[in-house]
Amino acid sequence: MTAAWNKVRVLFGAQFALMAEYRAEVVIWMLSGTLSLVMMLVWMAQAAAAPGGQIRGYTSADFATYFLSTWLVSQLLVVWVAWELDFEIRQGLLSPKLLRPLDPMWQHYLGHVSERFVRFVPMLGLVALFAWLSGARFTGEWWAYPVTLGLCVLGFSARFLWEYTIGLLAFWTESSTSFQEIVWLVYAALGGMFAPLAFYPEWVQRIAVWTPFPYMLGLPAQLLAGKATLAQAGQGALVMLGWLVVFWCLRLLVWRSGLRKYGAVGA
Repeated sequence: MTAAWNKVRVLFGAQFALMAEYRAEVVIWMLSGTLSLVMMLVWMAQAAAAPGGQIRGYTSADFATYFLSTWLVSQLLVVWVAWELDFEIRQGLLSPKLLRPLDPMWQHYLGHVSERFVRFVPMLGLVALFAWLSGARFTGEWWAYPVTLGLCVLGFSARFLWEYTIGLLAFWTESSTSFQEIVWLVYAALGGMFAPLAFYPEWVQRIAVWTPFPYMLGLPAQLLAGKATLAQAGQGALVMLGWLVVFWCLRLLVWRSGLRKYGAVGA
């Protein structure tokens, strides 16, 4: 247990130092992920022009709160491991990592976690600025914030595992990142990045509840907006735990199959 903790501590420290060197680039990455903010402006304008100043119970301020919450949650769920794995496998850079007494996955995972600490403070500053500009009003229920953070941890881990699995497809394909882009579109649509899930056709909502996407993005955003209950959060957490088990097993299966296929120099 002590040896494992020492590995985690050293690896996290090294990855945090690396990410801190790129702190300005991290802020630029955050500003480039503005799809939710664009959708916020679109829906705010639609609500302001609608009869009664609202659409399906959402006022302009409600849309501002929901989409700003979606942006905040999506910043905590950012994952780029598929791109790194695709490059490492095709270039043979994975070979030296296989000699280490540690699954290469953990280096990528801790790299992503340490990056969250680098982006956390500027992210809160941007949220405060955008909330002031848009008139967003977050919930006053204190429990919503730690529960949202817990759902974000589950959501990030689930997304990391499926993106890692997609990256491993580079064992068989010339570019696994094409699959990643397709999955991202489904994640953004069913997660509620374009509109709250309740605005979609009923048949889409019935499909979405069987996927992890609404629980990792839309549900935490609804909690921050004060439009979801603690019971719904608990149900979402259970669903996410189930999907974590699925993605973990799938990653192991693809990883072991891929290693038998791997033929880079030194492998």
